[in-house]
Amino acid sequence: MCFAAASEDRKTPVSFEMAASRMDLDGRPIKPITICMIGAGGFIGSHLCEKLMSETPHKVLALDVYNDKIKHLLEPDSLPWAGRIQFHRLNIKHDSRLEGLIKMADLTINLAAICTPADYNTRPLDTIYSNFIDALPVVKYCSENNKRLIHFSTCEVYGKTIQSFLPKDSPLRQDPAYYVLKEDVSPCIFGSIEKQRWSYACAKQLIERLIYAEGAENGLEFTIVRPFNWIGPRMDFIPGIDGPSEGVPRVLACFSNVCRTCFTVVENILEAI
Repeated sequence: MCFAAASEDRKTPVSFEMAASRMDLDGRPIKPITICMIGAGGFIGSHLCEKLMSETPHKVLALDVYNDKIKHLLEPDSLPWAGRIQFHRLNIKHDSRLEGLIKMADLTINLAAICTPADYNTRPLDTIYSNFIDALPVVKYCSENNKRLIHFSTCEVYGKTIQSFLPKDSPLRQDPAYYVLKEDVSPCIFGSIEKQRWSYACAKQLIERLIYAEGAENGLEFTIVRPFNWIGPRMDFIPGIDGPSEGVPRVLACFSNVCRTCFTVVENILEAI
């Protein structure tokens, strides 16, 4: 069956097609669950909400300070998924409802973060608080209440590549061993403390280490996702700088074999999530 829902950021209706029941790794149908999604109103969260509503029977408790990007999923009540998504306007920094909502869910997905490069240098304190301090209660409540956590981190936790320290004329710069990042092998190389652009990566890596420690010591079940340059509709950008004022962000790519950057369309990567 196909359903359509109007989206404010698109000129045409969004089409949703209900898929067959998804299976787990053992070939058994996945049972409906309740998901507490923190940061559901953002770029990634809005697309994940769409996918969960259109392709699964799961229920979503959508937490965020804004809901502009998911309004088309919340109204009207006649939508086919009405009753399966609830929006809760809250800021996880100071809201006593957070633990109760995590308790109500089977799974918590944390997408809340300051993740705009311009902010790393100009708002380092907010960046550190948002990505580490504010995430502490989420990890704590999931651990104490035996709730699985999917935490969205960043590819920046890998830091600099070894290749970046090699002479420009070194043949080793062409060896993937020196620039391909591997989860459990690559060394972590960050810039000096005065280079505040690394505040984001440091905060993200520290919360990863805390989550890992909660798993090792207290049995927290978790998954950590490290996105690499996801692009698509509703992505955040600065009008007039990153894109024209009418709301269409630009993506500039380099094809000169000098810069190696990977971009992934958000709809494709969410299939894996």
